[in-house]
Amino acid sequence: LRIVSDLRCYCKMRALVVLLAVLCVQLVRSSPLLREDDDNHEWHVAADEDGNMRLVSYAMPYQLDGEKPRREFVPERDTRFLLYTASNPEVPHVITNGVLESVLTSPFNASNPTRVIIHGWLGTQNSEINRLTRSALFFVGNYNVIYVDWSVGSLDDFYPNSRALVYAVGAATSNMLDYLGRYTQLNKRDVVVVGHSLGAHVAGNVGKWQNGAIGTIIGLDPALPFFADNAPDRIMASDADYVEIIHTNGGVLGFMDPIGDADFYPNYGRIQPACGPDVGGSCAHARAVHFYVESILSRNGFIGRQCESFQNIRDGRCVETGVTSRMGEPAKAAGAPTGIFFMETANGFPFAVGC
Repeated sequence: LRIVSDLRCYCKMRALVVLLAVLCVQLVRSSPLLREDDDNHEWHVAADEDGNMRLVSYAMPYQLDGEKPRREFVPERDTRFLLYTASNPEVPHVITNGVLESVLTSPFNASNPTRVIIHGWLGTQNSEINRLTRSALFFVGNYNVIYVDWSVGSLDDFYPNSRALVYAVGAATSNMLDYLGRYTQLNKRDVVVVGHSLGAHVAGNVGKWQNGAIGTIIGLDPALPFFADNAPDRIMASDADYVEIIHTNGGVLGFMDPIGDADFYPNYGRIQPACGPDVGGSCAHARAVHFYVESILSRNGFIGRQCESFQNIRDGRCVETGVTSRMGEPAKAAGAPTGIFFMETANGFPFAVGC
């Protein structure tokens, strides 16, 4: 299967990426921070969604060749909605807000389940969350897969610029769902919105703009940097009937605290098996995507065991209540078990133990 081959290839490439990252850091100052002595700008070695190592700034809107002006981002213009179905699994049909023809000529089928997939910082149309997720979904059934490409805003080495856009991209995506629903039989209660990293917060904001009309939102290791616990534009339990959070790099690139209706902590949610030294946390952060993709394909899936409290997760010792719930797909909605869930995974694909 191509999806299996893609995941195995990814795991091999990840080991090389980690090794190169370690060598790069050791050559600089045995630190993930790089400093440009001429201008006092700090640079971090970071990986994009596909594991490509880059120099990025969390502090100043600059790049190596001089000052970088903030890129203009107009949400309704620069957010693209790419519809994939079984009839066009590789070449997307673009749905445009306000352009009726883009809806009427689309292959969208309201009788099929709909998944809205949203990439994170430095993500693009070609990110793995797009390719792997839709390949898995089309392998198991007929879906409408709407990929939200906001790369005009996400491809910004100055992270705070991209972080500031999650509310606006969520609004544009909400408008798209309204427009699509106006001319099709789309039932928003059946829509599942899935986002990774910054995309998880975009997904939450889709729910906010929809005033809770969305059935299910799944946040894949929601981004932590520049999101306070009380940030009004972060993903939260009130954004949909059911909000599920999968924590894989908690306290580093992703949230550690429970912020959904059901919070899953594979391997206690902070580091992940076989990620090695994981400079910057990019391997563990990306693992949330791989878990979600595998949950689509797995027969038995990832079965989480409910813990008595979040403190159990912090202590690394889950006191089980006897309640279980499956992480990821099949997507759940209102009435599903809530709380804190733990599970162990295998070191590599297939990650689900006993799948």
